[in-house]
Amino acid sequence: MEPSTLRRQSERATYDVNAVAAIFSDSFFAHVSYVDEGLPQCLPMIALFRVEGDGGNENAAVYLHGHPSTRLMELVRSRASEGREATDPLRVCITATKVDGLVLSSAPNGHTFNYRSSVIHGACSLVTDRDQKRDIMRQVTNHIVAGRWEEVNPVSSFQVSLVTVVRVDVQKGSLKTRSGIPGIQPRDVEKDGPDREEPVWTGVVPLYEHLDAPVASGLTSDAQVPESLKEYIWERNEMQKTYAVSAARNR
Repeated sequence: MEPSTLRRQSERATYDVNAVAAIFSDSFFAHVSYVDEGLPQCLPMIALFRVEGDGGNENAAVYLHGHPSTRLMELVRSRASEGREATDPLRVCITATKVDGLVLSSAPNGHTFNYRSSVIHGACSLVTDRDQKRDIMRQVTNHIVAGRWEEVNPVSSFQVSLVTVVRVDVQKGSLKTRSGIPGIQPRDVEKDGPDREEPVWTGVVPLYEHLDAPVASGLTSDAQVPESLKEYIWERNEMQKTYAVSAARNR
């Protein structure tokens, strides 16, 4: 994976492939952008970032899956069937973002967010191997809830046949983060007017995802909420809260 060099606030950038992968792992959804007949498109999708082979940066890939009728999948399958996959692959930009806090300054132009955002660029190819498709489906399920694949009924062969899986070979990528307290923007009192008489509160409001108590579907009335699911919910909530609060205090 080559660096996708940031042009602004480059000190916030990281180009380590494992750091980039961590944001995708921590995000339930990513946004996949591509161009279709000159028109930009953007889809929210589950994006599985994987560092494969010997663990080197050159082996980074993102896997996407969806119904064959999805336009993105149609474009990738079309190139594969026409033999254009290697010479003219569909190219995509994929972004995963976590917002960790509301950063409140003493003037409007100092307000911002604490965040982590990974952006990758890559070329698509079609995954046709049935065992690999099944493995990607397993990883997608466990991305939603860790260990879920192993606790549910086996996937049907029809579903494995139906789903389209796309591999995105990562060519460029970056991670940009912000954490800590707000900056106080300079003001020219003579030109912009005096400060307010009462002090303006400044600081950070931590923001994080919270998984609530499971709500039963009513379709499997005899089943109990697995202890593993309760543990997963608690652990993820604690992890999200801990990071957001830590990022708020980071100077």
